[in-house]
Amino acid sequence: MTGVSKKKNKFLMLLKNDFLASARVISLFYIALALLFALFGICTGIAKIDSLSVEVLNKVSTVHTVSIAVSMLVSFLLIFVTFFFVVYDFFKSLFGQQGYLSFTLPVSSHQLLGSKVIIYGSWLAISYAVFMFTVYFMGTYTIDNVIGQEKISLVETLMMMLGDFPSITQLIAYAVYISVFFFVMIFSFVFIVYFAISLAHVRILQKFSLIASVPIFFVLAAVFFALAMKMSDIVNVFMLFNDDHTISISILREGMQIKSQYMMMPITPIISFIIIDVGMFFATSYVMHKKVNLK
Repeated sequence: MTGVSKKKNKFLMLLKNDFLASARVISLFYIALALLFALFGICTGIAKIDSLSVEVLNKVSTVHTVSIAVSMLVSFLLIFVTFFFVVYDFFKSLFGQQGYLSFTLPVSSHQLLGSKVIIYGSWLAISYAVFMFTVYFMGTYTIDNVIGQEKISLVETLMMMLGDFPSITQLIAYAVYISVFFFVMIFSFVFIVYFAISLAHVRILQKFSLIASVPIFFVLAAVFFALAMKMSDIVNVFMLFNDDHTISISILREGMQIKSQYMMMPITPIISFIIIDVGMFFATSYVMHKKVNLK
């Protein structure tokens, strides 16, 4: 057979290898969460059997409640487990024993770092989405089958009687905003850690790289958040969730005040974090390419 074989995309191969390496560990936690959901489903099905004794139903109810609580806890811890793995594997694969091999691959520093950001960022996004789904699913089930809609309606009525107290819908909207903001912050911490680890491996700091990365991280974090807050002082873009369930976006100018019945959600910090994250990506890539001294 004659002809020229098609040249494989090295970056795609790098993405594939990073995905397979990370999936071996992180997937175990998803399997555990899937088993908890299965236990929840089994208990839900058993509880509908009318012929069971009260004693058995009580035991099933206990296991059912525990499966709900543990599922929500595991999904929450999954975010931090993923974050830890994202940081640990970045250090191990680039600055541990595998470091020399990684840096000799036929890819640029942008691609080397970009692969980590894409794969690990995806794992972080998935873990966060799983947490949100678990909380929503289990929370909805608890409201409908344990607490009851009548009690929820009573709470909503009492909240409306309090005047300026936000409605349930507004609280949900604000919870979603906080969730998005929290995820962006986690992603920003990843960029700060990546830059701190990379900077700690320049020649002058190489002998104390592990110790040096700690103060570098805190200094970078302080500068990072100071810059983000400074941007808010310059242009303060915010979102309002109004009483009529509409959303409005505006800029808060000096002297302006927001009525208490509206829930203000600042957007500038989120935009600032994303912009600085992009800058951190190129700064980390530059340090990896020009300044890192491999052991």
